[in-house]
Amino acid sequence: MDLLQEAPARVMPPTRYEDPARCWTLGADHPWTADEVEQAATDPQARFQLAPAVYDRLARSREALETLKEAGTPIYGVTTGFGPFVQYGSAEAGGCAHGSGLIAHLTAGSGALAPPHVVRATMILRTQALTHGYSAVRPEVLQAYLHLLERNIIPAVPEIGSVGASGDLTPLAHIARVLTGEGYVLYDGERLPARGVLRAAGIEPIELEGRDALALVNGTTFMTAYAALAVAAAERLVARAEALTGWIYRLLGCRAQALHPRLHEARGHAGQQHSAANIREEAARYGDWEDTTRPLQEVYSFRCAPQVLGACRENLAYAHRIVETEMNGVSDNPLIFDGGLDGAPMIAHGGNFQGQQVGFAADALNQALVQVGVLAERQVAALLNPQLNQEAPLLLAWNPGPQSGLAGAQLTSTALVAEMRHHAHPCAIQSISTNGGNQDVVSMGTMAARQAYGQIGRLTHILAVVGIALTQLTHLRTMGRAEGRLTPVPGWMPTVEPLEEDRGLWEDIERVGRAWA
Repeated sequence: MDLLQEAPARVMPPTRYEDPARCWTLGADHPWTADEVEQAATDPQARFQLAPAVYDRLARSREALETLKEAGTPIYGVTTGFGPFVQYGSAEAGGCAHGSGLIAHLTAGSGALAPPHVVRATMILRTQALTHGYSAVRPEVLQAYLHLLERNIIPAVPEIGSVGASGDLTPLAHIARVLTGEGYVLYDGERLPARGVLRAAGIEPIELEGRDALALVNGTTFMTAYAALAVAAAERLVARAEALTGWIYRLLGCRAQALHPRLHEARGHAGQQHSAANIREEAARYGDWEDTTRPLQEVYSFRCAPQVLGACRENLAYAHRIVETEMNGVSDNPLIFDGGLDGAPMIAHGGNFQGQQVGFAADALNQALVQVGVLAERQVAALLNPQLNQEAPLLLAWNPGPQSGLAGAQLTSTALVAEMRHHAHPCAIQSISTNGGNQDVVSMGTMAARQAYGQIGRLTHILAVVGIALTQLTHLRTMGRAEGRLTPVPGWMPTVEPLEEDRGLWEDIERVGRAWA
C-alpha cells in the first residue's frame, strides 16, 4: 500500500470484554506496578477506564489554569513560547495553532520504530501521569489516548530522538500527533497514515491547545515504559538464573555448604539470602543432592552464584523502586495546583521532566543483567568441560570427534555476553547541552532505558543455552553416555530434542528464550 494514501475504511469497532482482569483503571489513587504495565501493554484486547475522581481533578486543574490566565500570571507554554523561546510571548495565548506547532516541530527522530508494546506502555503511563490533575488537560485528551489503546492503534514512534531532559519530547510528540489525525500508525502490521485509520475506527481527531500539547510531550513516560518492561522481565530472568543454578547443583551434586542459610545470613545482604534460598529450593526439588566426593569448593560460577545473583537482585530492587515511583508520579512542567497556601490557585515551574532518576536506575539494571549473563555463560563453559561435569563427553557431544555437541551453542552464549558488555556502557552520565543551551544538563535516560531493555533478549538466550546444556547432560546420563546421578528435567524447562546427531540449535535457543522472556 502507498503510505501516502489514506487507509481503507475498515470497520474496527471498539471491543468490550466482561473479564474484569482485562479492564484497567487509571488514576492517581490507582498506582500501577511494572508487572501490570507489562500485562496491559502486551494485551491488545485490554480496555481502560479513568477512575471517577479523575474527572473532578481535571476540572479543578483546568479551572485553576483559567483563573491564573485571567489574573495575568505568566504561564510557560500558554502565554510564552516553548523551550528557549520562553522569553517570547505567545500571540496564540496557548491556542490550537500554538499546540500544533509544538507537536509538528518535535516530530523528528531517527532509527527503527519502537516495539508496539513499548508504545502502548508509554501511552498507559502518560495517561496515568495526567490523571493526577496537575497538568490542566481536558478530559477528552485522555479519552483520546484510551480510544487508541482499546482499538490497538499504535502510533509509529522512532526510537531515537529523546535526550531525556524536557521529558521524551520527540517520541511523545509522535504519539500526540496521531490524536490530531496526523502522522503514522501501526495497524495489522502495516505502517499507515493515521487519519484514515482513525476514520475507519470511528475516532474523531482532536485539536490540541498549547497546554494540552505541552502536557502530552512533557514527561518521562517513554523512557519509563522501556524501564518498566525491562524491570518486569528482569525479575523473571534473575529467578530463572537461580533455578538453572539449582538444577546444576542437583545434577552435578555440588557441595551444599555453599547454599547453607547461616553462611548467607552471616553476610547480611537480603538479595544474597533470597538468591541462595531460591537456588537451594530448586537443588532440593527431589531430595538430598550433594555428592561428597566432589571438591570441597566448587568453581565460582557455582559456588558464588548466590553472591553474584544476590547482588543483581539488589540492583534490580533499586531499579524497581525508582521506576515504579516514576510510573506513578507527575513528570510534567509546569504544574498547576487548584489551591496554594492561601487557597488560591498556583503554578510551579520546574524540572520534573528531567529523567536522571530513571537513567541511573536503568544503568544499574543494565549492569546487573550483564553480570547475570556473565555468570550463565561461565556455567555453560563448566557444564561442557569434562573436568567439571563429572567427565561427561567434551562439549556434551554424543560421539566426541565425529560430532561436536554444543560447540555452536557455546559460541552463541559467548558472543551474546560480548554483545551485552558492548551495550552496558553507562548512558546516564552522557550529558550533552542542546536546545539552544536551554537543556544544558540532560539525563540521557531514554538511551539508558532502551539499552537496559535491549539486554533482556540477549540474556534470555544465554539462559536458554544453560537449559539446553543441562537437558543434554541429563540425556547423556540417561543413555549411559555419561556417569552421574539421574534426576528428571524440571517441568519449567521447555522440551528440547536431545542431540544424538549434530543439528542447528538456533531454533531451540529462540524457542526456549521466548518461553522465558
